Amino acid sequence: MEAILEELTAIIAREIEAFDKLLKTLHDKQRAIVEGEIDRLNSSVEKEGELASETKALEVERIDRSRRLAKELSMENLNPKLSEIIERVEKKYAQRLRGQRDLLKSLIGKVQILNQNNQFLLNYSLNYIEKSMEILLTGNKQANIYRKDGKVEKEVRKVFDQCI
Repeated sequence: MEAILEELTAIIAREIEAFDKLLKTLHDKQRAIVEGEIDRLNSSVEKEGELASETKALEVERIDRSRRLAKELSMENLNPKLSEIIERVEKKYAQRLRGQRDLLKSLIGKVQILNQNNQFLLNYSLNYIEKSMEILLTGNKQANIYRKDGKVEKEVRKVFDQCI
């Protein structure tokens, strides 16, 4: 059982490391979005995908070890949460697992928030580009011009003439 516990804590440590790298990559992605660095953004997205795959693989390993440990501990639930395992193991492992679980939960929360922020920034940027293109190609639909006689005349102005 101790061997499985050691494996489990090692896997969680690798998960924490992977989520920490993911968090750093998401911060870099955010800076790339804000600074308009497309190449850096593409690189960050690629790295993000690799790290997401790594975290998924580690999660599968963690779940496998948790199931094996549940069998060793004769638990009814063979798909236990870490909190259930923590309640059933020795104090030295319980403390270590509790610390790892708390750190992992914190990192996952930060990743989720940063993902939401990045999604907002990307949507905002896309809306800005769409509006800019609309203004450039179709002009201001509400452009009011005063004629010499003082009357208002509505005129569509285009920044670029599409006729070439």
